[in-house]
Amino acid sequence: MAGRKLVDIGANLSSGQFRRDIPQVLRRAKQAGVDTIVITGTSVAESCRAVQLAKSHSASSSVALFTTVGVHPHDAKGFDEHSTVAEMRAIITGEDGELVVAVGECGLDFNRDYSPRDAQVNAFRAQVALACELKMPLFVHEREAHASLVEVLQPFIESGQLPPTVVHCFTGTEKEMKKYLEMGFYIGLTGFVCMKPRGLAVKNIISDIPIGRLMIETDAPFMYPYPADRRKKRARCELKDIAAVVQTLSSCYGITEDEIAQATTENARRFFRLHERGVDSVSCDDEEKSASLVESMNQEEIEGATILDGGDGEGGGQLLRIATALSAAMRRVVRVHSIRANRKTPGLRNQHLSTIELVAALSAGGVLSGARLNSTDIIFDARGALLTEGGVFNATSHTGGSVSLMLQGALPVLAFRDSPTKLSLRGGTNVGFSPTIDFMQVPLRSLLAQFGVLVDVEVSKRMFFPGGGDPSGQVQVSVTPMESGKPLRAINLAEASTFIRSAFIRVTAFGSSANENMADHYASALKLAVSKEFGGGQLVMGDECIVETTRAKTQKKKPFKGHKQRTAVSALVVLETETGGIISVDRTVNVNESTASILADQITSKLNEYVQSGTCVDEHLADNAVVFMALAQGTSRLRVPCKAQRTSKHLETALEIATQLTGATYRLKEEESTAIIEVDGIGHRR
Repeated sequence: MAGRKLVDIGANLSSGQFRRDIPQVLRRAKQAGVDTIVITGTSVAESCRAVQLAKSHSASSSVALFTTVGVHPHDAKGFDEHSTVAEMRAIITGEDGELVVAVGECGLDFNRDYSPRDAQVNAFRAQVALACELKMPLFVHEREAHASLVEVLQPFIESGQLPPTVVHCFTGTEKEMKKYLEMGFYIGLTGFVCMKPRGLAVKNIISDIPIGRLMIETDAPFMYPYPADRRKKRARCELKDIAAVVQTLSSCYGITEDEIAQATTENARRFFRLHERGVDSVSCDDEEKSASLVESMNQEEIEGATILDGGDGEGGGQLLRIATALSAAMRRVVRVHSIRANRKTPGLRNQHLSTIELVAALSAGGVLSGARLNSTDIIFDARGALLTEGGVFNATSHTGGSVSLMLQGALPVLAFRDSPTKLSLRGGTNVGFSPTIDFMQVPLRSLLAQFGVLVDVEVSKRMFFPGGGDPSGQVQVSVTPMESGKPLRAINLAEASTFIRSAFIRVTAFGSSANENMADHYASALKLAVSKEFGGGQLVMGDECIVETTRAKTQKKKPFKGHKQRTAVSALVVLETETGGIISVDRTVNVNESTASILADQITSKLNEYVQSGTCVDEHLADNAVVFMALAQGTSRLRVPCKAQRTSKHLETALEIATQLTGATYRLKEEESTAIIEVDGIGHRR
């Protein structure tokens, strides 16, 4: 296994069986290619010991060591919902908390029943709640308790709170596995799958697990993987024995051991967010080679690759979203280098990572390399991507970044999956640097329906003002993909019109002081302004007011002295022109900084600018439409905004990347205040 980097996601190194020879065990693991190990915490005491082991042995062994913190169901009888949870929280948030990557091992074990079942359920539910509170992955144990485990977790899924979850050391049935996958979980496999005849049933269904949901582990010193004729009495499983698991998975999937190693390592790095802790998952022989691998690749070295330069055009989020999404939809390989080269802070930010990692998760079998904080170079190889699996996928923008931008990156992939897919997204819903979630729910949803893409977006909880806040916004998305063999429809929104047929207004008041009167006040000001500006006596007006009294997030991580809790108002106005054009403007403001009349004037002024130009869509809709125009059957035409005979950088970037990756062609006729885009789509089908 030399030359590979493997992640063992579950090893019981605090076991007494390893007390005398941990350095030797780690050395043998390193020689076998194990680069990163997650030590399993099974009680408060064992979790503390796991943290100390990780702290003391990482440097000397050249292996990255992390831990989970949790209470195993066997020890649930001594679990106290208050004191035990407080002790766990103290470890996770304490001085060495950066070593803790998940809550667990927790769950239910109705096979041995070492603890009463009601005690197991209560302990498990409390630990799931802690994982939700701390936004940490969940490391789950389940033996003969599938139905009860699902029952405990289902409310957390429905509320959109459940973090990424892995069912560790899976030994269940095909039906149980499919249910876990449907719930969006990852599956951890151990040496159990190598055992004959004990693990044969699981081995026979391994290939049904999308490789993008697969992780590997030893569960050492348990689950010794070799057949009985090679097994010594009470043989101890070591971390090096993960080689047998890789070998078995390789035979089941019909791909090389290197491909299994790379895929499972990428999955583990993404699941535990190891890039935030300085772990790079690129497979190579040494650190210098690892650092230069992506930089040294060129188009000749990756057959059929598309090479994109982040130093050109927009160069950031728009480039990354479109490049990875189309790579997945088209099953191509793309390299993006010099990411955000012209920005003050080059390289990937958390917002970008959340989006491209979601796209990678949706593309089972696709391999994402170089995706870590501040990286300026990534490769996404989706040639082996499988878009066959539905179910629920979870994604979180860990700095409170925009849910809308994550969704923009995912939509082109979701449109071509083989079955309906649900997303559970957490982050900012109404933020200053991107379209609001209301934009996704109303105008974008309407535009995508014209292509034939059906999207439903539900908001469980909103989050305003990101920038250090807790990513507490919660959004659920359902997408019905295109029918097999059926392409997207071309659209024609090119006929200019200054006559407005209808208007829709949505106002959301949010914060500790939000109330219906406040929302109605802002809505009334907007209705008056819109009616005055675009009425003409025949305007059809619709409106909706939403009130959330949850505490709003602020831009300060720690409130300064005298700081007052903010209350915000978010407003969206959508106009439909006589020729079918869709024009929208949204704004989110602090009620202490913007009156209703000021907000109404700002929105109607921008709307009037669009309407008088003759455009058929606003800038954000234009940016989103290009990808679908390139994938559609036939020629799509769209009249878009431009200034001084120049379209926006975002739109130009979208056109260039979409045509490079799909082979579509486009023509752009720029006028003084609008431009007409014609795109000859490729008629892509799933």
